[in-house]
Amino acid sequence: MNIRRILLPLHLVGGLISAVFLALLGASGALVAFENEIDHWLNGPLTWVQPDGAPLSLGELSSRAQQRHPESRVSNITLPADPRIAYGIHMRPAGKGKPSGFAVNPYTGEELGSLDTANPFTRKVHQFHTNLLLGPRGKIITAASAIILLGLSISGLILWMPAKLWKPGVLARKNAASYEWHNVVGIYASIFMLIFAGTGIVVHWDDETRVLVDRLAGQNDKPQPKPVSSPRKTSTPLGPDQLLAIAVNAVPGARVVTILGIGGGSPVRITMKYPEDRTPAGRTNLYIDGFTGDIVSLQTSRTAPIGTRVAKLWNREIHTGDIGGLPTRILACIASLSLPLLAITGPLMWLGRLRRRKRGAT
Repeated sequence: MNIRRILLPLHLVGGLISAVFLALLGASGALVAFENEIDHWLNGPLTWVQPDGAPLSLGELSSRAQQRHPESRVSNITLPADPRIAYGIHMRPAGKGKPSGFAVNPYTGEELGSLDTANPFTRKVHQFHTNLLLGPRGKIITAASAIILLGLSISGLILWMPAKLWKPGVLARKNAASYEWHNVVGIYASIFMLIFAGTGIVVHWDDETRVLVDRLAGQNDKPQPKPVSSPRKTSTPLGPDQLLAIAVNAVPGARVVTILGIGGGSPVRITMKYPEDRTPAGRTNLYIDGFTGDIVSLQTSRTAPIGTRVAKLWNREIHTGDIGGLPTRILACIASLSLPLLAITGPLMWLGRLRRRKRGAT
């Protein structure tokens, strides 16, 4: 039995069914590789500050924010790694109302503007890449697209073997057709398509992957229980500077990214990053009792079970190209852009084949 006769129609049908979705996911994935840079460019007035000495303390910044907005209190603070980028201070109203966020110059305490007015383009692109802006239904579509892409990548490699078109010089010919483009670009992009497909599948089923990897490794696959504060021993919540100091002492070598839940009744969540952690928010999570300062829960990216590191940390870094810094992000961006090209040339090959059949019939 000729395997090509089986794979060719499957490859064709799978490509036609998923062409539009794969093209859109490839284009949006290229943007996601540089979403932070694009966001900073689009929201320059809310992003850039001039470093001038040491930043003000978090307590001072919080105090000034509450003076400007006496009807609200500080709940979350975002601390960027780049000293040229503004801090984010998020506030929640004392009564009813909508939470709000502000960009603040950490050196002067000046409020640069409301984060609610920021250009949402990169946030929308990220959500589109994740779920096509359709919520859970969209996630099912993107997961199915990833599964189809995995099949297309494997079958494409097998179907490529007889022609073995791989020299880029072929594309310089004036009469280079979609067949040449699809084969040459496809063979170079195939390894990346396999990576994007595999990691995309894991992104959708990350909890299931975590459990499976832990079981294979013989480790505990139970998720951590939800952190709960101990009975309140004092009515005065800890300030952000105290929380920051506790976090730095508890996880030496890691940088604080966000402090969430300041002044609230639940444990304060602090996300942190070790230097090798290239995920945006960090995969080290520390929960502190907001009144006593006791550590309620701690899981770091270095000590987490292997399943958590594979599914939640390394897989995400590989999928976005963050794993190797700027060089691998550039590579991921270029590889993502090859996906729309393959999604276009594939159907063109099919249309060309139909035209040739019609000519032969006449």
